[in-house]
Amino acid sequence: MRRVLVLFSCLVIGLNAGCALHRSAEKSLAEKRSREKEARTAATQWLALIDAADYPAAYALEPQRLRTATTQEQFVRSMESRRAPFGKMLSRTFIGAAFTRKMTGAPDGRYESILFRTSFAQKSVAAERVILSFESDAWRVVDYRVY
Repeated sequence: MRRVLVLFSCLVIGLNAGCALHRSAEKSLAEKRSREKEARTAATQWLALIDAADYPAAYALEPQRLRTATTQEQFVRSMESRRAPFGKMLSRTFIGAAFTRKMTGAPDGRYESILFRTSFAQKSVAAERVILSFESDAWRVVDYRVY
């Protein structure tokens, strides 16, 4: 009888711990989805400005530390040279996102890399990567690439 009681106690403790782990995993997954959704929304809003060639407005959304290092004119020239060759954006589909706390050449922080499959007038199949950093209580674009 004592063995049965010990076995039952272990089973209850194990199931309780398992439930706690499950709740923790669900909370982590919900936090991940929420963070990814916020970052993706910020990336999409920023890309809409780039698509409209409203580069000054896109520049204004960048973190202060980047605006200190780059003038608006430099940013505008950079975006024009990156996007003009591809022409008008025709379609954009979210592919995925990845979170990290470290990036080469940047301070440790909270970074989300968002990847899109994009079709442009002059490039039918392309990938766009937008890297955002969580700064001043908002996701802000710190890097943009078209492949």
